[in-house]
Amino acid sequence: MGLFKSSTPTPKPNLALQLASPKDQVFKPNDTVYGQVTLTTPIILQPQAIEVSLCGHSAVWLRTSHRHNNNTSYTHYRDNVPLFAVTQNLFSNPQPLNPGEEYTFPFSFRVPEGTGTSRLGGYKNDADERWTVHPHALPPTFIWGHRATFSSSIEPEWDNLPPNSASVAYAVTVRLICPDMPVEKTFSMRLGLTGDPGPLSCTAPILFQPPNIHANAPIGMIRHPKAFTLASSSLSGKDLSSIGFRQKLADRFSSDTPKLDFESAIELPNLLTSGSEFQFRSSFSVLTKSENVVHIPAITFKVLKLDLLDFTFVRAARDYGANSMMSGHHFREPEDLPTGAFSGYEKVDFDEKKTALNSIPDAKTLELEEVMVPGEKKGVGQAGSAEVWFSSRVPGFTPPSFRSFAISRLYRLRVKMEIQIGEKKFEHQVESYVQSLGGAPN
Repeated sequence: MGLFKSSTPTPKPNLALQLASPKDQVFKPNDTVYGQVTLTTPIILQPQAIEVSLCGHSAVWLRTSHRHNNNTSYTHYRDNVPLFAVTQNLFSNPQPLNPGEEYTFPFSFRVPEGTGTSRLGGYKNDADERWTVHPHALPPTFIWGHRATFSSSIEPEWDNLPPNSASVAYAVTVRLICPDMPVEKTFSMRLGLTGDPGPLSCTAPILFQPPNIHANAPIGMIRHPKAFTLASSSLSGKDLSSIGFRQKLADRFSSDTPKLDFESAIELPNLLTSGSEFQFRSSFSVLTKSENVVHIPAITFKVLKLDLLDFTFVRAARDYGANSMMSGHHFREPEDLPTGAFSGYEKVDFDEKKTALNSIPDAKTLELEEVMVPGEKKGVGQAGSAEVWFSSRVPGFTPPSFRSFAISRLYRLRVKMEIQIGEKKFEHQVESYVQSLGGAPN
């Protein structure tokens, strides 16, 4: 028998929470969350309240280490922010509950649209555009970090939340408020001998994703041009097979070599949708050409690389209430976790990853069209421009982009294109900002 353990376990009520929706259902603003709370008790019980809450929470824990004289100490940075909380009391008329009976309490919540709160003064720089301190639309369920996993509790327990991680989580939580409920004496390294483990509670997480506000908006194409110069005998109309090494060498130094200045442009969409197809294009335009340019050979556009880049930014203020151990325990009550004004020091972390995408097709060859040439000597000649379209798809598991108080997610598209004209090859690489990547359509 342990020093602080009772020989006879104290009987406890059984509190259960069940949602009416499937576990993988994704909720959106103004959706209704239905469920019920079930309570059985082995003893006569008179609760003060049975509180059920729908809430959202953002959490960041960043940690640095410092070694001195063979000892390692740790500095902890934390951001612990409720996004919203809506609470109901399912036991508004307190009365005794009898053992052996099952009590059921239905509930429903409407999912809000935004945070409704502000974090002005909570960070080093309120104007940093990577995040926002103002009320904003609720961010999607999100997790970041190498070892981060969703906890069964909506409010992060710092003992279980991995360091250098961040999350946005939503859940329904029920708490049995019953001051007269018997409890066992327990021993905590943090609080010592205690007989108050807190209210009996349980939590059911839900998945949330905001609507794609740009779903029906016109997609803009961001143009990235680059100029090139081609000097080659292939522009004189010669067959490529007839241009030998000597001629190619002479082309590099002769002022009589046919010369073409052209522009390559890659145009990428500014709006993307998770799980949906998008299109992009590459174009060719003649800028200037010497008089001895007779014919521009076939042009091949080849996608060498197509990547979706995701950027995660997190920030957190110095947690002065934590100790210098790896766990960063708080020796006082958890209310002193950083949720208020900026503490004086801040750490920012940044993560960039890429997802390789497939291009359809990966290459395309075309001849410049024959068009009527205006001017005094009217006739037929080659067009001065051409374009080709490609398509790709954003993976369905891609989280939407968002900006919140301490966590943000942004995207870019990176394309490396090869343009081949005759025997010459040119490379054009661009990285384009994505204004918004919306969630997967319903």
